[in-house]
Amino acid sequence: MGELAILLMTLRNYSNRGKIVGYLVLLVLGLLIIGVGWMIPSRFKSIPRSILSEAGARSESFVDLAQTAIEEENYGIAEMNLEVAKLNVAAEWEVLDEILSQAKEENPVLYRWGVWDPFLDAALKDIPLSDYSAQPGILGVGLSNVCRRSLVGLLENSRDSTVKSLLEAGELNTYKRLFPVSSVSGKPLESTLLSIGLLIQGDRLAPSLKREIRSRLASALASGDVAPVEDFFLDTLSLARTLNWSQFRSLFEKIQDLNTVSRLRYAFHRRSDKVPLIFVSSIVAESPQQVMDYLGLYGDEGIDALESAVSFGAGAVQMLVREKLPLERAKSVAAVSSFKSYLIGFSLQNPGFSLVIKYSLFFFGALLAFWGSSGLTRRYWESSPPLLSVVQRLFVSLASVIILVVLSEPHLARGDASQGYSFKFVLPVLAEVDGETIIVETEPTTSMEPTTLLSVSFFFILQILVFLICLLKVRQIEREDIDSLVKLKLMENEENLFDSGLYVGIAGTCISLVLQVLGLIEANLIAAYSSNLFGILGVAIVKIRLVRPFKNKLIMDSQERIASLSLKP
Repeated sequence: MGELAILLMTLRNYSNRGKIVGYLVLLVLGLLIIGVGWMIPSRFKSIPRSILSEAGARSESFVDLAQTAIEEENYGIAEMNLEVAKLNVAAEWEVLDEILSQAKEENPVLYRWGVWDPFLDAALKDIPLSDYSAQPGILGVGLSNVCRRSLVGLLENSRDSTVKSLLEAGELNTYKRLFPVSSVSGKPLESTLLSIGLLIQGDRLAPSLKREIRSRLASALASGDVAPVEDFFLDTLSLARTLNWSQFRSLFEKIQDLNTVSRLRYAFHRRSDKVPLIFVSSIVAESPQQVMDYLGLYGDEGIDALESAVSFGAGAVQMLVREKLPLERAKSVAAVSSFKSYLIGFSLQNPGFSLVIKYSLFFFGALLAFWGSSGLTRRYWESSPPLLSVVQRLFVSLASVIILVVLSEPHLARGDASQGYSFKFVLPVLAEVDGETIIVETEPTTSMEPTTLLSVSFFFILQILVFLICLLKVRQIEREDIDSLVKLKLMENEENLFDSGLYVGIAGTCISLVLQVLGLIEANLIAAYSSNLFGILGVAIVKIRLVRPFKNKLIMDSQERIASLSLKP
């Protein structure tokens, strides 16, 4: 018998060791699964720089685009591409810069235009560069008397009805912020109209934009009120003063409506130091409207994101404005292993599926890790029914997923703090060509942010977990085969557990407020105090709807014994 007892004890020790090893394996495996999930880049509330870098690597760089433009003798586009290529310190742009300088010396007129154009060549081929105006952009080409007369002579013979309406609109005298063409100070307006006329004559406008211009011109000529087109002329005047003919033509070829013209003009004024960046982003993205929408969402942060994108390549810019997501805060892209590189490529091609895989790995990893850790520390825990253990693991895993999602997506904790461009401004009377505009910004109004909803949902799930634990504890005591008085004492012993929802709620509020004060998350009182509110409501429900009725039942069941005990001396 003694040997049998020793054998049984030895087997029990081996069994305990095996369980410990098994729980350790579960813990380590869970952490490894969470680590793999963490390595998968995802595009939920922001775009990882690694994804943007991969998208750019699969496309042309801006040095390549500049070289292609030089080969096509499109010096205006080459100049803009080269300006943004200089943002990438590793780019080899010096040779191309020398080529552009040489082209400027060899053919200064063509360089002033930016690209050869048949209509400009027909009107200005015999006019030397010295007769051009000193004003910049295509506006300066049409400001001098000799150039303007040649361009007017070209467009007056046009058979295009829109060009004719455009020239007629310049003679109206109802302008409020511009001087009519017939006045002494009408040169800026006339030069602007000639620039637009060249675009129409050369069939350079999108059909939708041309229809909108034609409609507004017809309305102005019919009523004599130039208000429908005056803002458009002002916007075009500003762009013509900034861009040469190549750049001006290329930009208008991609604009679909007049509102985009106005927004581009605002962006150029708001960030005059970033005109090349905004311009090439609009050209590469094939839709200036998408770029303006992106800046409307993220403002100056969107400009910073575009700067990072152009350093990666054209594909990065296209992806950034297409996804309409902010760029993650990391300042650089670290070297990655071949496995991480594979994950980046997979996530780039399968954004939705990679997100599902990432969060699924978070859930199963947290489930295994919590299972293993609870097994290793089970001797310090109160024994619980299997159903309670399963519920605890599931809800802790869900809560862990929410925490991991927030930690892996910095913009979730931050919220949508970016102040986008409102594209609203008031225009003064323009007495001079280089008159400045008064910009009045308006703050965008927003409803409850997704980050607030996520925080509130997280605290709500925690209170549900606490409620279920309390419910299962009451059910456990109810099923015990013991006297009602003992059950009553056990219920009184669990008062701290039944109050735990309030503790959890206060802790959530305190932690949120501390993180907000430290600047780690965006200040959001709704998200913070919702934890306390849910705690109060949760404890009220547990005490009033769960604990109190059960205690009443136990008191009624044991009333005779309570009465007899009260009669004892």
